[in-house]
Amino acid sequence: MAQRSITYRSSFNIVMVVIVAALAAFLTIDAAVRGFWGIALITLLWSLAVTGALALLLVLPKLTADRMGLTCVGPIGTWSIPWVRVDSVQTRRLLLVRTTDGRKITLFSMPHRPSGSRLAQSFDLGDEIEAVRRDWEGRADPDAVTAHRYNLVPLALVGAVWIAAIAASLML
Repeated sequence: MAQRSITYRSSFNIVMVVIVAALAAFLTIDAAVRGFWGIALITLLWSLAVTGALALLLVLPKLTADRMGLTCVGPIGTWSIPWVRVDSVQTRRLLLVRTTDGRKITLFSMPHRPSGSRLAQSFDLGDEIEAVRRDWEGRADPDAVTAHRYNLVPLALVGAVWIAAIAASLML
């Protein structure tokens, strides 16, 4: 019996954020090379603000299935759900985890096939997650509880950069 850990993250979203970051870097470097230092500073701050917000919304979300259970990382918070508390997992277009105590945890940034694909109807990560669950079934702590924590550091960083960008725009 293979015991494994699987992490799901949308690669398309990562590529999109990298493209936006590259374009933002180009604009910032262009302003700096031309000698417009005030514009370069404002462009840098707004580039960091927009790229940071996109990274928070599109790159940070992921799902990890391992021996402890499911870890659902979203833009605002992280849920740790032990296997004994997982009731069902659905991954059509978004992640929906139902727990035995009636909670519904949803992530919107999940990998999936394009809607025009012939395999779109049959592509469901739930089967793979259930295989991992079977690998670790019976080894989980029956008294484990579902835990939630906020992603304070990424939220604070993105918020601080937005405030700095707004302040620099108003002052310069």
